[in-house]
Amino acid sequence: MKFLSKIAMFFIIAILPMSAFAITNHPTDSVIAMIQSTPLTYPIRFVFMGDSRNSDSLPPGEFGYADTVFAALRSKINSLYPAPVFTIHGGDFRLHGYRYEFERYVAMLDSFDMPVLSVRGNHELYADDGPFVYDSIFGNPDFVFDYGNARFIFLADCQQYHTTHYNSIDYLLSDEQITWLDSLLSDADSRNLHSCVFAHVPPYLPGHNTDHCLGWSSYYPDYSGSNTEPFTDTLTYYGVLLAAFSHQHFYDRWTYNDVHYIVSGGAGAPLISALQSAPYGGSFYHFVLFELYEDGTLKGYVYKYNEYSGEVNLDSTYNFTYLPLEIASRQRTLLKKLNVHIHNNSGVYNLHCDSAIDDLKIVDILGRTVPLKKIDSKNYDFSLLDNGVFFYKVESDGIVKYGKILRVK
Repeated sequence: MKFLSKIAMFFIIAILPMSAFAITNHPTDSVIAMIQSTPLTYPIRFVFMGDSRNSDSLPPGEFGYADTVFAALRSKINSLYPAPVFTIHGGDFRLHGYRYEFERYVAMLDSFDMPVLSVRGNHELYADDGPFVYDSIFGNPDFVFDYGNARFIFLADCQQYHTTHYNSIDYLLSDEQITWLDSLLSDADSRNLHSCVFAHVPPYLPGHNTDHCLGWSSYYPDYSGSNTEPFTDTLTYYGVLLAAFSHQHFYDRWTYNDVHYIVSGGAGAPLISALQSAPYGGSFYHFVLFELYEDGTLKGYVYKYNEYSGEVNLDSTYNFTYLPLEIASRQRTLLKKLNVHIHNNSGVYNLHCDSAIDDLKIVDILGRTVPLKKIDSKNYDFSLLDNGVFFYKVESDGIVKYGKILRVK
């Protein structure tokens, strides 16, 4: 019976014309206009989820298990009261990026009762014309808008690399994107707006999220070439309230250098093992409802999909509240005080901090502490380290900064 009900649900979706729905969630400029025309009330309620792609390549007109999950999440979102002002899909809504896959997604997208913004993911880029199809439907994959006391910034952090036989993905933020982000955050700071940043692929977070992320050693380009550290440092510098991503098929929340990172990749794609257990993470299908209050307080609620009943319900175990930072300038002080450099002077490698180091710890990828030779209060020699990847934790004047060292002799 459950199987038949799912078939019926998708049959209805497939036969309804686009005009049957009140919301047209493309292009992005039109979606933003709808959001900004919505009367402002606090808290601002919005939903985030991502990765609703199927695991198999399905022909036009056929639906898969991921579509079942996504439809159930959509129905629950449509029923929320008070209604969210908008929903964000964090990307990977198609498997290959074929045009008919986009059309299938758009049909489901336009069955939401509210504006929906679509981040571009890596799976939208594997077909030759994937980037063009996304642009033709939604527009520029980098976009921004203000609503109430907040600025919402969206970045495309994966790009198609076209070759003769196949298309691969470059996972990075360009120098131009980092400069654009910095200018937007600086302007938001001057206007006392709380900034929220969204992209598909989460960044490398030392000691926590270290694979299948921006800067992962198996992705191209590497940690340095992907601008991962300038990205996370920029978020910290301006005291960004929320940084949300998809790509990894689980739920996770983690605070790194005072920035709250959320991963929500459970909208239907095959699940993988989570980084953490409840209430900070888990491997399950879900979406996250946020409430942003006038004073900058951010509350989050996780709604989980039950694979047996097909129902979606709030799991209060995962409820969380983030209070606004006292002053964003503290973040700028943090980065200025802990400006850490890695130098190679004629084969002599050393770690230098612009301020006196009170404590320094370096571990290898297995978490084992490795010894260093102290040169003076601001410099440590690590020339004797073997080749490999290491993570450091520097403390100075009560402020901590984490980072990564790639040692190659």
